[in-house]
Amino acid sequence: MYKIMIDPGHGGKDRANRGPTGYVEADGVLDISLKLKDELVATGAFEVKLTRETDATLGVRARGKMAASWGADMFISEHTNSSGLASNTTVRGTEVYTSVDLKDDALGAEMAKAVAESIGTKNIGAKKRKSNNNPEEDYYAVIDEAQDGGVAHILLIESAFHDNKDDEALLKDDGKRAAIAKAQAAVICKFYGVSVEEEKKLNWRQKIVQEALDLGLITDKTWVDKADETSSIWFVCAIAISMYKKLKG
Repeated sequence: MYKIMIDPGHGGKDRANRGPTGYVEADGVLDISLKLKDELVATGAFEVKLTRETDATLGVRARGKMAASWGADMFISEHTNSSGLASNTTVRGTEVYTSVDLKDDALGAEMAKAVAESIGTKNIGAKKRKSNNNPEEDYYAVIDEAQDGGVAHILLIESAFHDNKDDEALLKDDGKRAAIAKAQAAVICKFYGVSVEEEKKLNWRQKIVQEALDLGLITDKTWVDKADETSSIWFVCAIAISMYKKLKG
């Protein structure tokens, strides 16, 4: 199996990156990372680890070192962006950074395009950023450490600009975060030539709904696609009514 290390950026004592209406980068990227893990594990072709699975403090070089020490085939560092402007009303979109020492330009470009299209924001594309002190090294320590440790493919994904209200609204939407994870998983699967069977595309939530469908507790197949949405009273009532009718019949 391919080994994928996912790094939800920031967290713990590092929670300062926020959007104008309350989005917190540390929490948003953790949710995306957990969703991406579910998507990849469901294929049966990947072994996946996260650098953190809770709101924990972790140094940037420690994150890259974890990927290298584990022998990850690919390292994905999840982030959302900030323009640095006092009021960002114009800058938005998805960009992906790759290592200056690796040839991941095409992979980065495909990832940026897929994520941007999945949520309806601008595709900024793939970039590299050299160290100010040594142009042969990466500016981002998390990338540099993973690359120096031998990780073959490294992407730092900035899914959208959380300081832009339009992009922030996307990032605050659970469905959009799920779409980001699905888009990322699709690009990773394509890169490794993983053919995903229909039944393996279901994450654990969808599998529960599929089982209810198979048992005849529900009859609407579209509910499988809605499994990642927040549960509501109509859903509970619908299942209860279906069970009651089944028992009465």
